[in-house]
Amino acid sequence: MSKQFAVDYSQLDTKLHKRAYKLSEVKDQIEKVAFDVVRFSDQDKSADLWQIQSADDGDYIVALYQPEEEATKTACPWDVIINKAAGELQVSYKGDPIVRVASARLGIPRSELHQVSSYLPSKLAGNKKLVAALLSELSPSAKNEVLKRYPELLV
Repeated sequence: MSKQFAVDYSQLDTKLHKRAYKLSEVKDQIEKVAFDVVRFSDQDKSADLWQIQSADDGDYIVALYQPEEEATKTACPWDVIINKAAGELQVSYKGDPIVRVASARLGIPRSELHQVSSYLPSKLAGNKKLVAALLSELSPSAKNEVLKRYPELLV
């Protein structure tokens, strides 16, 4: 292959996933979150935090988050969608809806319903007894279909 058409993929990655900026270039676009932690004020992603670091040629802000493709490698297969009006949770596994259950049946007050989707998927991923209890909400035929499709859910 000719050097004329060679692509430096490390440079491409740096262009696509910018992980550092000169502080002087973006000073008017950031807001301070903590002592040396900032974020871009025009973005709505609160998890994309940046840290101010000093170098010989000036101050820089450096990303404290992982790019999205790295984050999806460790993604949880469970997902919870909340229906606030009905007070129900729809629990899905690998994108397939598994069960719909009332929040009152689980003992979750309606005032705390908005928080469930942030902690329940990780709890389901790490607790086989919780998964078994959730599957017990299904009819025997539906439970057999789910276990046939996803045998890893079997306790």
